[in-house]
Order: sequence, then C-alpha cells, then structure tokens
Amino acid sequence: MQKGSSLTLKKLILKYLDVFHIKLDHKTGVLSIQSSDRISQTTDNLEFTAMKIIGDASVKTRHIFTISEINDFLTILAKSMNVRNNYKDYDDAYIDNIIFVIYKDLSENYSKFDDSLKLIYPKIILNVISILLNKVDTKGRKIGVYGALNYYEEKKNEYNSYYENLNRRRRRRDQDSLSATISETKINSKAIKIDSLGYQLKGKNRNILLSDKNDNTILDSLTEITGRNRKDLSSSLNSLSDIDLKRLKDLCNNYDRLMKYCKLAINEKEFRKEAEKDIGKKLGDNQLYHAISSVRKVKIYVENVLDHKFEPDESHGINHIKHNLEYGYLLIGLIESSRKPRKLY
Repeated sequence: MQKGSSLTLKKLILKYLDVFHIKLDHKTGVLSIQSSDRISQTTDNLEFTAMKIIGDASVKTRHIFTISEINDFLTILAKSMNVRNNYKDYDDAYIDNIIFVIYKDLSENYSKFDDSLKLIYPKIILNVISILLNKVDTKGRKIGVYGALNYYEEKKNEYNSYYENLNRRRRRRDQDSLSATISETKINSKAIKIDSLGYQLKGKNRNILLSDKNDNTILDSLTEITGRNRKDLSSSLNSLSDIDLKRLKDLCNNYDRLMKYCKLAINEKEFRKEAEKDIGKKLGDNQLYHAISSVRKVKIYVENVLDHKFEPDESHGINHIKHNLEYGYLLIGLIESSRKPRKLY
C-alpha cells in the first residue's frame, strides 16, 4: 500500500475506534493500529478494510461490542459500501431487506446471545457485507447475493452450536423422564387454523393427512428432531396452518433421508453425490449451499414453525429466512412445492 493510502487507512481506523469508544491504549486499539501498519497491498475498499481490521482485532483480544456499538458497526459498513450501485441487476428491496433483517435480529436478540456468539458477531456482519459487495465471504468462498441471509443464519448457528446441543440433551432428558406418564394425544383436526394465504387441504385430503398413522409418523419424527414431548408437539401442531402442517409432514415422511443428509452436511462432495442421486439431477453450487444450509438448520426451522416465530415481512408478505430454508428442502425433495400439491390418496 502506498504511504498516502496507509495514512488514510490509519485515519479511518482511528475514526472508527473513536465511534466504538475503544481507546488507543486498549489492546483492541493497539492491535488495530499495528495491523494497519502491516498491510502492504492496495485496496479500493478502505472503509471495509478498516472495519475488518477492527473486527478481527476485537475477536483476537476478546472485546465484545455493546448492542449500540454492534449496531454502529453494521451502520458504518452498510452506509460506506454503495451496495446498490454494485448490483443494479438485483432487487434493491431484497438487498435492503437483508440489512433490515440483521438490524431487527440485533435489536430483538443480541442481548440474549451468549458472550461467545457476541464475540464473533463483527466477523459475521463483515462476511455478509463482503458477500453483498463481491459475492464472496472474507475467506474468498463464493456465495450468491441471494444466499447472504442463509449464510448469516448459518454462521450464527455454527458458533452457537455448542449451546444448541446442550439444550437438546437437556430436553431429551426431560422427555425421557416424562415419557412414562405422557400418553399420546391425537391431533384434533377441527382445531387446526386455516391459513388464507397458503394452500389449504380440503375434505378427504385433510382427514388422510391427520389420520392416526400419519399422526404417529409426524409425532415420532418431530420428537427425534426437536426433543420435545408428544403432548407439546400435538398442541403445537393443532395451531398450524395447513401449508405449514403439510411441510412438516413432508419432512417427517422423508425423515430417513433428512438424517442421512444431516450426517453428510460436513462433506459437501458426499452430500452432493447422494442428493443428486436421490433427485436424479445436478445441483448448482449455489443450490448445493442452500440445501446444506437448510439441512443444518432443520431443528431451528421446525421449532420456529411450531412456535410461529417466522413472522412475514410487511413489505413482501413472506419471511425470507423461512422461504430460503424451505427452498433448500425443496431443492433436494424433502418437501413438495405448495403450488403443485400431490394427491394424498
């Protein structure tokens, strides 16, 4: 990097450190300045480079941003990068929505996150912005713009997987202690709500979907996926729309394949081989990423559906995270398109 550029980079770092209330003698500030001195290559994105240096330094020195500071971190990146000019062929509203979803997630959930997740949040945000700018994350892995939200959720859950697994084991212990006294509760089809926006199963089809045999199939598989007891699952299923009930049924009917894919998700080559053999066609790289990401998050998807946590975006009428996850399942035949429902008899 030329001397003038180096000074500009250092000035930006000093400016941003001040925004985050990080003093120059703080270990994060010291490491940030030292890192800027070691950078020798030129860059067209000084703002991003400065923020990446600070983000990397904060992780190495275990500095955790407050909710206000992490919001500032996202704001600086979003405003300093003219994302929409780089992607004239993409829907501006979709790209804006990605930033909005992250803001909303931070506002609602950041204070609840474990410190280990808060620690790496700057890196997650940097990766998302890098994808929006260059279609690659900060390590150079190619990710399409429409995969940015999936990437965001995946990285959050990867770093939080320890706590997910811990909670899953606890729920399974609770389930085992209750299993002897909890009897199977059949789904009351009259109690299930009708979603006027979704595909509705009518008459004979709906009765078949909720038959005793299918009831047990759904409950058995959902118990394995979520670790919840059958009574709670039955209560949750009673409140679902027809379309959500059908999608859970599709996943449960494909439970063995789903579990196979979960085991293969750590090996993209093997995952691709098995998935393409099952569906009888090739998967593009972006499609493969969607599918693997969805499989890794199946527990989160199922629980959020059961708990009605996927709230539609006001401007689009859909929940993009839910939509992206379902797209991944659809790609590998774990669920069927609601536009082309097959007969259930």
